[in-house]
Amino acid sequence: MTRKRRSVAFAGRFIKSVCFVWFVGLFIPACSSTNSTDSNGPLAKIGDARVDVGDLLSFEQQVAPDDTLSIADHRGHLTTLIDRYLLISEARARRLHQDSEIVQALERDANKKLAELMFEQEVAERSIPTPTEINEAYASGHWNEQVVSVELFLPDKQTALRVRQEILDGLDIYEAGKLYSLDRLMHLPMGGAQQFMYSRHDGPKEIVERVFQIPVGNLSSPIPFLKGYILSYVAEYRDVEREVVNSKIKRHLRKKKREILRGAYLNHLNKTLKLEFSEAGLAAVIEVLTADRAADRIGESVDTTLVVYSFNGGERRVGEAAQSLKGAARRWEAVTPTEIIAELKNKHLPNLLMAEDARRTGVKNSEHFLKWYNARRDDLLLSLLRKEIVDTVSVNEQEILDHYKRTKKRFRILGYAKVRDLLVATETKAEALKLDLDAGADFVEMIRGNSLRKEAHRDVFRVFALQAKKYGSAWMNYVMNIPVGEIHGPVGAEGGYSLVQVVERHADSYYTLEESRVRTAVTRDMRNLKQRRVFNAFVADLRERQSIDGLLVIYEDRLAGLVDR
Repeated sequence: MTRKRRSVAFAGRFIKSVCFVWFVGLFIPACSSTNSTDSNGPLAKIGDARVDVGDLLSFEQQVAPDDTLSIADHRGHLTTLIDRYLLISEARARRLHQDSEIVQALERDANKKLAELMFEQEVAERSIPTPTEINEAYASGHWNEQVVSVELFLPDKQTALRVRQEILDGLDIYEAGKLYSLDRLMHLPMGGAQQFMYSRHDGPKEIVERVFQIPVGNLSSPIPFLKGYILSYVAEYRDVEREVVNSKIKRHLRKKKREILRGAYLNHLNKTLKLEFSEAGLAAVIEVLTADRAADRIGESVDTTLVVYSFNGGERRVGEAAQSLKGAARRWEAVTPTEIIAELKNKHLPNLLMAEDARRTGVKNSEHFLKWYNARRDDLLLSLLRKEIVDTVSVNEQEILDHYKRTKKRFRILGYAKVRDLLVATETKAEALKLDLDAGADFVEMIRGNSLRKEAHRDVFRVFALQAKKYGSAWMNYVMNIPVGEIHGPVGAEGGYSLVQVVERHADSYYTLEESRVRTAVTRDMRNLKQRRVFNAFVADLRERQSIDGLLVIYEDRLAGLVDR
């Protein structure tokens, strides 16, 4: 019997469904009776297939290279390999490998992978900058300049302006981060300011260019970024040595050289593969792209079988070309053949041409590509199988509500108090001032004339329970419990003694399911949870059926022996 191909797969979007199921599949048809004392023999048999000791150790070298593994760890990894085999077998039994979605996706991904391999060979390996180029770039490109930026992300300009003012009024930026800063993608509370170190050549450009205009110790105005706004506090400018930015310079130069070499390589392919465009095909594509998009309708006069472009090794017709262009990040309203050609050459043709070059030069038959191809095919099968199993899973309103209650702390809005506070150095002075207040002195004027607080210029300022370190735990506990309205104290505080008045107090609250982003997040998480349960149950059932039928055998003595290796 011949060995089945080993494969190392990429971690796909469903990897969390079953631990590492999408990583590796290593199965060899059994061709003889099994000797369970053989130290490098099979650990498990699944029908005619088997997992050897070497298969498991190879897998573990990838997923846990530095770990000391217990027998439970080995068993878990072995189960992963078994599960992968069972799932792939199930997918093939359902003939999913013949599904047009799989066939098309595999062809598309194969072209992309072949293009990547050719790019690496013809461009990337030749774009490594020389020491002379690095020295020249450092000397002339401001690489010695670096800025330290402490940043908050806020959801809208109004919020950003309000938080900015609070910081200017004395709120520490790191405290502001804990209170207000959001995750940049999900716009959910993230609980802290983030510190970045930028060189002038770094991205994102919309932030970096603004940050380098801000003097040290100053706070930016709101900077639009990712459907929100950034506040940047410039903490420091640094003059850095070349060694510190050496890797950044290399990346920058490598990128520039890659762009030049890639252009030259593609021009070479255009000529050697005899790339040609058809005027009639281009005209038909334009008609398709500018048709009634609302109805997603193609004019009856358009012949979608016309060739748009051809090269030695392939061609694309109107239907295929138009479909690829519809996914472009632009609106096709008024367009010329020249624009269509430019778009195709820029985004769609490179992979096809480089893939064809890979086929002509034998890269398609390399061990590296074949290993990737088999793994990618299996990954697609697993993804489609999972989709069939879990797509019917839905969540009801009660499940959403229950999950929200279980994870409610994710959506907490911290409680706070608005206070007036008079801080002095000694308890004796605080008591004397309290007597003046009892006699009718104005508290606000007394604060402005005597308080050691940097917030003394403000009539009222906001404090949160998590700021106990800044203000003192005794003071904070006092503030969070005294009646609203009356002036109380003296009470010990960080830096002295306080007379304090709570103007308003708000308990912790929570974003509710009425917030669309909260409902979306909770619903998604609950659905994912149910899908994992359904899929895991399906896998467990596959495994149990194999065991009951006597088709799954695990050699416990050999598995136990792995601990002593």
